[in-house]
Amino acid sequence: MHIPWCVRKCPYCDFNSHALRGPVDQAAYVDALLCDLDHETRRQPLGEIGSIFFGGGTPSLFASESIAAILDAVRQRDRLVPEAEITLEANPGASDQARFA
Repeated sequence: MHIPWCVRKCPYCDFNSHALRGPVDQAAYVDALLCDLDHETRRQPLGEIGSIFFGGGTPSLFASESIAAILDAVRQRDRLVPEAEITLEANPGASDQARFA
């Protein structure tokens, strides 16, 4: 899952990412991601999902509720296996321990 925003664009970064220029409407972006997921699964049905990688940008900038909404939506589609690996990129300089505890 691609979340393209970061605090600033690193000079070495070749990814499709963008420095934040104000608040992001996270709910609208999550809705768009899920709409895209539904569109793609109509074109090509998914099998079971054994891993989800949140990359970007810095996806850890999104609220935990936004990430949970994505995971819940995938689970509701009965595609995520119980032992799935979930990975979320984070920039240590833009994170605090309380968010991950």
